[in-house]
Order: sequence, then C-alpha cells, then structure tokens
Amino acid sequence: MYRTIPILVSLCLTLLPLTAPAEEDGTIAALRERVAELVPDTKPSDIRETPVAGLYQVRFGARLFYITADGEHVLEGTLVEVDTGRNLTEAARAVGRRELLAQMDEKDMVVYPAKGEEKHEITVFTDVECPYCRRLHDEVEALNEAGVTVRYLMFPRSGQGSPGYDKMVRVWCADDPAAAFNRAKADKPVKAEACETPVREHMTLGHRMGVRGTPAILLEGGEMLPGYRPAERILQALEQAGT
Repeated sequence: MYRTIPILVSLCLTLLPLTAPAEEDGTIAALRERVAELVPDTKPSDIRETPVAGLYQVRFGARLFYITADGEHVLEGTLVEVDTGRNLTEAARAVGRRELLAQMDEKDMVVYPAKGEEKHEITVFTDVECPYCRRLHDEVEALNEAGVTVRYLMFPRSGQGSPGYDKMVRVWCADDPAAAFNRAKADKPVKAEACETPVREHMTLGHRMGVRGTPAILLEGGEMLPGYRPAERILQALEQAGT
C-alpha cells in the first residue's frame, strides 16, 4: 500500500537516529505518527513546517520529502523561495550532510592539510579511476597553499569488488596513505598488505548524502559541488558560502 514511500526516500537502513525536540506542536506530533506508518523501519531526523501553508518537510539525513498537514499527500521535489531564489530543499539537504559528516572521524580520511593557517576545509568523495577526480587532485597543492585542507573519502563508482575498490583499499592500507593516493591518482601501482579499511563506510555515507558521481565536493556548511572545479572556483565558492 505504501510502496512508493520507501522508494521516495531511498533510505531504509541508512538513516540518522531521531532526536525529537523537547516540545512539538500537535500537527508535527501527528505527522510523526503518520510518517511512522508510511516508513515503518526508519525514523526521520527532522519534521518541520515549511514557508508554504499546510506543507511540512520530512528529512532523513540529507534526503527529504514533503507531506501535507493532514498526512494524506506526499511529494518529492525542489522548494524555491521565489523572491530570493533560495533553494530551500538544497539548504535542508546541506544541514543533513553537515550532520552526517560530523559523525566521521578525520583519522578515517586521507587528508592533505592546509599550509600555514587553515582558512577552510573541503571534503571530497573521490574515485582513483575517475579522470575528473585526477584533475581535481592536481588542484590540491594550490588549495593547500591558499589555506584549504582537503579531506578525501573513498567512493569507487563501480562498487565493492571492482578494480577501483581494490585499489582504494590498497591506498588505505599503505604505510603512507597520502603518498599512495598520489601514486594511485597518477595511475601508478600501489602495493600494501590487506587491512581493515573504512572504504565501505565511505560509500554508505556517500549514498546517504546523495552522491551520484565523483568528484563530489562538500563545503563546510554541507553544500555540495558536483564535478570538477579548478582551485579558484572552489575558493570563490568557499568565500561565498561564508558570507
């Protein structure tokens, strides 16, 4: 009966735990019960009123849908504030990405730290076999020089068991993952003994954040820049996001 709802959110086993506010109005409390009927195996991160009368946002991590106040209709799409052009849906997704990213420990990433004072940091979902990821990696030195720390998460697009996945595992298991990552990006062989890696965790996180391709660049506020960007454009985006 409710087959379309799990398809809409595409989440089932990958959601954040619910932290309910101390007080909820009656409509949100009723909608929470309604959502529990529609998506019984998961709990939303947040349910809140939108600027549209009678329409509420239901967010699961970085994914969301909208539901009417009576709980009888749901819709998936982009909500834009006409006067300002602000994408309210993307703003909500950014909040979810930021929350998800906060759960990751930097020790489980390949990190290229800023040189001198750190002004910004970006987190990049990458695939060592992705040509545009290699182009982006060529920009890392310029970003570091500009005070930007670059943190990599592994997202082999071909999935577990693929050559790209295996190469990323070897990168992680190398004595110096950053140096091994440089070799892999240059299409040079990487040798390492097998070890426990966070690669699968990175992939799961990427799917939860809505990553569909690589590179996917996350700014500090959770905003996502899909695809390759030269260093100067990334720096511009960081400055704009900070204003």
